[in-house]
Amino acid sequence: MAITRRHVLAALAGTAAVSTLGAGSVAWSWWDRAPAADLKALSADEFAFVQALAEAWMPPGGEPSLSGAEAGVGHFMDDLVAAMHPAQGKELKLLMQLLDDLTVPLRFSRYANIDLARRTEILAGWLNSENHFLRSGVQALIALIASGYTMHPEIAKTMRTMYRCGYGA
Repeated sequence: MAITRRHVLAALAGTAAVSTLGAGSVAWSWWDRAPAADLKALSADEFAFVQALAEAWMPPGGEPSLSGAEAGVGHFMDDLVAAMHPAQGKELKLLMQLLDDLTVPLRFSRYANIDLARRTEILAGWLNSENHFLRSGVQALIALIASGYTMHPEIAKTMRTMYRCGYGA
């Protein structure tokens, strides 16, 4: 049997349909996930992603020695998403889920489940990506994480010595 143009077009149409259904089912699984039992807005995997991203951005050691995960930035983000307009909160949660799953095709694991050294490399790649949508999304999350990190009492004490306005004298 010879392959005709109709066979190729039918295969392309079938591929497009399967891709659309697959992307739709992934988006549906991400949409409006219920919060974890001890959280207000974030699901368990969204919380784990924020903690993992915060730790990759601010790893343990250094000055101050408190990592982003140790500072409990996940709880800050949970409070922030809970306080947002529901539509905006869903969009932020979708961004977290997209980024967490972005590593699955190449690393066969979600971002939150990858070791710290690898997560740090991936984060650096995202922050230097030529894709401005990816870069901007990650930068926005890092800006929010930075707000939560600098509000931690131990970090605020360190920040107070450098920035008197906003942290008190």
